[in-house]
Amino acid sequence: MSLDKIKPLIIIIALFILAFSIRAEAHNIGGVPKDLKEFYKDQSGLPYFSEMDSYYNYRLTMNYLQKGILGDTKLNGKDWDLHSYYPPGRSVDYPPLIVYLTSFAYRLVNILGDYPLTVVAYWMGAIIGSLCVIPAYLFVRRISNDYGGIAAATIIGLTPVYVSHTYAGFFDTDMFNIILPLLFIWFFVESINADTTKKRLAFALASIISILLFSLAWVGYIFYIVVIGVFVIAYFILKYVMGVEKVTYKSKIEWLANQREFVVFLLLIVVGGFLFGLLNGFSALITSISGLFSAVQIQATAQVTAYPNVYVSVSELQVPTFLEGNPLLPNQTSVLGGVGGLLPFLCGLLGIGALIWKLRSMEAPKIEEKKGRGKRAGKKSKFIKYPKKPNIENEKRKYLSYLTLISVWLILTGYAVTKGFRFVPLFAIPLGISAGIFTGYFVEYLRDNIKTMTSIALVSFIAGILLIYPFNVSLIAKILVGIIAVIIVTSIKNEKFRATSMMIFVTLAIISAPLSGAHAITSSVVPGTDDGMWNSLTWIKNNTSNDTVIMSWWDFGHLFAVAADRPVTFDGGSQNSPRAYWIGKALLTDNESLSLGILTMLSTSGDMAYNTLDNYTNNTSLSVKILTETLGLPRTEARDVMINKYKLTSQQADNVLKYSHPDKKKPFVLILSSDMLGKAAWWSYFGSWDFDKKNGEHYAYYTSVAASKPEVVDNVTRIVTVNDVSGMVGVIIEKKGNETNATIALVGANGTSEKIKPHRLILVENNRLVKDEIVDNSSDFGLLVVGSENSYVTVIMDKKLEDSMFTKLFLLGGFNQTSFKLIHQEPGVLAWTRA
Repeated sequence: MSLDKIKPLIIIIALFILAFSIRAEAHNIGGVPKDLKEFYKDQSGLPYFSEMDSYYNYRLTMNYLQKGILGDTKLNGKDWDLHSYYPPGRSVDYPPLIVYLTSFAYRLVNILGDYPLTVVAYWMGAIIGSLCVIPAYLFVRRISNDYGGIAAATIIGLTPVYVSHTYAGFFDTDMFNIILPLLFIWFFVESINADTTKKRLAFALASIISILLFSLAWVGYIFYIVVIGVFVIAYFILKYVMGVEKVTYKSKIEWLANQREFVVFLLLIVVGGFLFGLLNGFSALITSISGLFSAVQIQATAQVTAYPNVYVSVSELQVPTFLEGNPLLPNQTSVLGGVGGLLPFLCGLLGIGALIWKLRSMEAPKIEEKKGRGKRAGKKSKFIKYPKKPNIENEKRKYLSYLTLISVWLILTGYAVTKGFRFVPLFAIPLGISAGIFTGYFVEYLRDNIKTMTSIALVSFIAGILLIYPFNVSLIAKILVGIIAVIIVTSIKNEKFRATSMMIFVTLAIISAPLSGAHAITSSVVPGTDDGMWNSLTWIKNNTSNDTVIMSWWDFGHLFAVAADRPVTFDGGSQNSPRAYWIGKALLTDNESLSLGILTMLSTSGDMAYNTLDNYTNNTSLSVKILTETLGLPRTEARDVMINKYKLTSQQADNVLKYSHPDKKKPFVLILSSDMLGKAAWWSYFGSWDFDKKNGEHYAYYTSVAASKPEVVDNVTRIVTVNDVSGMVGVIIEKKGNETNATIALVGANGTSEKIKPHRLILVENNRLVKDEIVDNSSDFGLLVVGSENSYVTVIMDKKLEDSMFTKLFLLGGFNQTSFKLIHQEPGVLAWTRA
């Protein structure tokens, strides 16, 4: 077998190994200090999953393996999840591909040995995510060359925002969001370009299978059918305007039959739609179409619903900025950084120009006829084999279709990006393909036109600097790498190999930014939980009744359901609900009876109390006001308020009270953890929601970055802490005798500083309250100082949080309240229940 035939296979293997090895680096959890790594691993030594949706997918897969269904049970013919949004639970309306594929992989690998489901799930994202380099390479290689294919595969496969959701330990449906749409469109293109009907049908079928599989992975799969539909329309318009098709047909039917793009698209719609209906039910088609437009409403729902829209707190649903930080470097906070930086982005745009140039450069070759006399003058000899005349019109059609498809794809995914950061990986696919096309044409241009040693050296020097630039090295190192590139390229005597080495350096320069960005992500991974949380949940599993409801902020809900095997109030699949307001209210309020009443209502009857009350008031704001006033009261007093003050009938009041003040209360556990300090700005925002103004207030804690040792100078004990990673906020405490003074220091961006007194100073030493007093009524910030074994930590907080139930229960260990009792404690985690 010749090298040319096995070269693509070698390149594919190398690309997959590169993509997988970078993702596998996450297994080393490089973001955790070496001495703490064991704290972030389970009993088998496997790091915990990196984000909470992984635990939901894991639980559904476990259900499927054990019960043959995704839910805990069947209810009215539907899979029903009794662990999520309890009571009453919720339907498992979830794309099942991740469950099916992982179950298959689990059974397959266990033929060879004994592998837990956690291990299989841990590596699934890294494997599936890395596979996208294969179609990316093959797709672009056909349009340009190997250099273009390699560039496209690397840019797409190592797009920072995609790698951040597909490394080892990230077990979520994002793993399918590039490989399957890429296969779908690649097979579609191969189908319209196939030279035989058999191949055309085979590729069309492969395209249909790809989109059907994607429909089992993401409800937004229909977006790509829209992309193809818009492409077909735009292509016909451009083909007519540019006069590409010059063939005359006898009838409209014959013309239509020869429109490959339309025929394949029609086949896709008819056959694919029929198979989709058989697979998912024909009613699901309507759901898919409506789901296509749901993303547009993500940010707008806060304005049309009475309760706050929790999605505004989810980072991947925020509208991204185009540029943030150094434009040449990758990041996860902007569109430009998310696709790998400025260079891949520019190459992606230039790829459109390269296709236009390619299209315009195509001209039919002139055939020179032999001049002379006689009958045979100008005729071809039947004994001579002439070169085959290229089909220029067919090539024009093909490249016009490439140009139209990629342009439409870029425009539509670019629009999707304006609806949320989560859509940046979708934009990276056509951008990477276009960048690969440009790279392929560009290096060929350099090979054919850059001939002098000076020009070659200059190109190599620039490529060397761009290659090393994203890796955070010094200027001297950058220049040194540029010089090394020049030496390597110019020292090669063979002109062909010299040009090849220059082409390699240029290609590496284009792909280095996404490569470095991907490695930076996977080499700094921190698992989403630790032994403290896992051990707490294990204790709950072993020491509480099965009907105990776990309550907390929604982030860890999926983890609670797996580790404790108990139902949760809400989680990452049900966060956008009224419960976000009520849980936030229970944490923010200084009224312990109200807090307990809220938790009792939610754990026992779920949404029934406020839904029932809404039916009577037809005013959510009023319903919330009534419940806020009555949930902290005994049942009899609450009934009197509802009837006498708010004019409910006796029957209406009793109907509400059986849910708000239930006779038989469900047991619950309230979990408070250190991560909730950083999330306070959001749970306080929702908990302080004003239903008339339709907004809330963000309140925050600023915890000292590290513990500080006191220093004694001239009989004055001085403690200094830094309470912000940027060093802009800190605390200065001075103790002399029985007197303690504290100052909050604020440093401005211009270097100026301001010292303010705290509104309230709470000093706890060796688990004993030493001081709790108002210092300055005009101040907006309270200060908590906790000292133990000659080490101090401080917490600055908005004064609205000073008496909040979260502060009382988590920071003060239950001080000054009697409604809750502590049942278990681990590092960074406290579990409370009804006293």
